[in-house]
Amino acid sequence: MRRSLFLVLLTALVAFGFFRWQRLNSPLRPAAAGTKQYTPAEGPRIDPKDVQVLIAMDAEYTRLVAAVVPSVVSITSSRTAPVQDPRALLFGNGRPQEQQSMGSGVIVSKEGHILTNHHVVTGMEKIAVQLTDGRNLAAHVIGTDPATDIAVLKINAPDIVPLPLGDSDAVSVGQMVIAVGNPFGLQETVTRGIVSAKGRRAIADSGVEFLQTDAAVNQGNSGGPLLNLRGEIIGINSAIFSTSREGGWLGISFAIPANVARRALESVLKTGRIVRGYLGLQMLSLTPEIVRELRLPDAQGSLIIAVLPGSPAERAGLRERDVIRRFNGQPITDIYALRERVAEAELNTKIELGILRDGRELTVVTEIAEAPAPPK
Repeated sequence: MRRSLFLVLLTALVAFGFFRWQRLNSPLRPAAAGTKQYTPAEGPRIDPKDVQVLIAMDAEYTRLVAAVVPSVVSITSSRTAPVQDPRALLFGNGRPQEQQSMGSGVIVSKEGHILTNHHVVTGMEKIAVQLTDGRNLAAHVIGTDPATDIAVLKINAPDIVPLPLGDSDAVSVGQMVIAVGNPFGLQETVTRGIVSAKGRRAIADSGVEFLQTDAAVNQGNSGGPLLNLRGEIIGINSAIFSTSREGGWLGISFAIPANVARRALESVLKTGRIVRGYLGLQMLSLTPEIVRELRLPDAQGSLIIAVLPGSPAERAGLRERDVIRRFNGQPITDIYALRERVAEAELNTKIELGILRDGRELTVVTEIAEAPAPPK
């Protein structure tokens, strides 16, 4: 009996000693109080002297963002939507619902003018603007242009700083840009990328040749600025390419060129409306069949199919079957490019058109007039 008890105690002591040894030598055992188990890194793995350029660039990006963000605003527009449910109307218990839309904008004058997208404010009854300092202000629309998707708002506020409009024609593919806006209600969001392409026809019926960028743009960024590294507005963010039902960003964004936005702004400020240039032509883009019939060297240009009586084009001697290939020295790729150049041109100015007529290259000088108002 005593021998059996002794063996049990001996076995227990051996087991206890084994588990105690295992625990003390385990890498997962808790550190004893006061034991030094943490040795931090002594410094960065890279000598700051070896990355001075990167550090300087980081500091410059920070200064750029700090300088431009206060000029970007968040826009909340709303309207009261009528009741659509017939049963609610029948029993008289339907309540109108308030619909809201979020977007962005950028201050472009000391007087409080703001550029944004037409689609951000169209059909809305109330428009509120929030500045980065927290001020919430009522805004009113002083002009919109559905064709270019530009709207001009006005707020009354002291101590606001505008951003300048740059020359979007001077933008180069590959140059670095930043986008600032209010995606999904996340105010003062900054993203960075490059200009991926110019002259994009992102929307089928748009008269705008967009700048394409890979700077992240999402719902709520519409109307915010696309900026170069000098803090100049080179575009107004307007649309994205997406294949999802929710409209998620896939790395392709489109911005209205600043020169288009500038002309819309100046037109609204001068006349209270959007004024467009006019030549008085009916045109077609060139198809392979037209190229063969007219024996053209390529499909670049726009074919005149009619010259309107009394128009600047008629006075300049333009004819049917002329092919316009250049506008003030700039190549014309298709009918849309020509329409955009005409719409953007200064009124009452002389312009040169390079045309092909019966296989001969000619230069015709004509004038840009104001487009007549559409019939009511």
